[in-house]
Amino acid sequence: MQHYIIVDLGASNGRVIVANYEEGKFDFDVVHRFPNVAVVSNEKELFWDILRIFTDIKDGIRIAAHKYDKIVSIGVDTFGCDFGFIDEHGRLMGNPLTYRYERQQTAPERLHEILSEEEFYRLCQGPRNPIMGIYKLFALKEIDAFEYKYGKRLLMIPDILNYLLTGIPSNEFTNATMTEMTSLVTRDWEPEILKRLGLRYDFLGPLTEPGTLLGPLKASVCEELEIEPIDVVIPATHDTAAAVAGVPVLNPDKKWGFISMGTWALCGLERDEPTLDPGVVPLEFGNEGGAFGKTMLLKNVTGMYIIQQCRDYWNKANTAGKELSWDEIVTLTKEAQPQKAYIDVNNIQFNVYQANMPQTISDFCKETGQDVPQTIGEIAQCVYKSLALKICESFEGVLGVLGEKLDLVHIVGGGTQNRLECQWIANALDLPVVCGPTETTAVGNLMFQLKAAGEFETLEEGRKICAGSSELYELQPEDTGFWKEEYACYEKTMQELK
Repeated sequence: MQHYIIVDLGASNGRVIVANYEEGKFDFDVVHRFPNVAVVSNEKELFWDILRIFTDIKDGIRIAAHKYDKIVSIGVDTFGCDFGFIDEHGRLMGNPLTYRYERQQTAPERLHEILSEEEFYRLCQGPRNPIMGIYKLFALKEIDAFEYKYGKRLLMIPDILNYLLTGIPSNEFTNATMTEMTSLVTRDWEPEILKRLGLRYDFLGPLTEPGTLLGPLKASVCEELEIEPIDVVIPATHDTAAAVAGVPVLNPDKKWGFISMGTWALCGLERDEPTLDPGVVPLEFGNEGGAFGKTMLLKNVTGMYIIQQCRDYWNKANTAGKELSWDEIVTLTKEAQPQKAYIDVNNIQFNVYQANMPQTISDFCKETGQDVPQTIGEIAQCVYKSLALKICESFEGVLGVLGEKLDLVHIVGGGTQNRLECQWIANALDLPVVCGPTETTAVGNLMFQLKAAGEFETLEEGRKICAGSSELYELQPEDTGFWKEEYACYEKTMQELK
């Protein structure tokens, strides 16, 4: 049996997992979990506490290496979009800003006055989404930020972590595409974008494809953790690209879409080539880098972030001290009376930190003349229902532009643990959904370590390994008449809000 360490960092938590692999099958042992909570500065800017994250990752590696003999390799994947800088001496220049940086959220309007959305899409083929790294870089230039002026090398979050582990700077392709400073056609940086915007590009390094061996853990890390050197392999470091690579496609002849459900719900289609049709731009779809030469045509829909914020508030406000569980929220959602209350989950006010997200939702519904959710169950129902309907709207729009239909949708990631939400998505789409695995990002991470170790060659071979080792469940659409009525009400409400 072989053992591989998977570091999977999400926007709300991180995990260090040991994959035990033998004869084409694997199982996972989660040896360390830790929260990933953005820290707020005095100026109310949100940063990732990168050294705290790195310390937790080292703790997980130490636990894994002392529990299992002969670890083959380590792979790190994270969320996309965010980056930091190292200086000319190789020192990290502060904590990286998160993609919820307020100035970044408002940057697209200013940026596209210089470079139109149509020209931008032609150059990078990516979605117009304020979380993308180009908007942060533009915002940093506007304020003449120290790290922008003097940074020697730009590194995405997983690149930073790999650098801290090995001492070797690198830029992995799939996460680099989340800056929208790349071309999906050439699978390389697109300097024309930065030239047109007057941005620096001398701090960009060569792009590395997933499955590349980076190098061993540096001596100081091994000494600190009291372990032998372990090779670090670069997987698809963008967690969505890793998750899509790990989708357990059982019947490749069927047309399938995917939803990678976590803090974000990434909705899309896997393609052999980037989609160049500008008709997808107004729908907020765009191309992002996939592995094995693939491209993902997708849209970032706010996923569980809103209900996570609601739960945080409910637990803080609960003076009894008992934490409200996710299962209890789902139960209260089912028990709540149906309401005509919807939010656009991608609206900026639901995409930034709110001290009282439940109140923000109630106020929004009141101000827009809808039913006003007040109880936990009513507010959760509004959030879960709005998410399912937003996903339906997103797929309906892009499939209409492409003139295509789907046979099924794969839902992967932590959101598959919420069976109610998955069922509501199936209902809204009127399509069967295959749910699982929960740890699909980790599965995709493992695939590239296995590929680097020579265990398989093709994407199809890797997906067979995934399918044979995963627990899946399938849901058929229910109450489709009710959900068509809900979708019509949702569409009418969204149109009135424009």
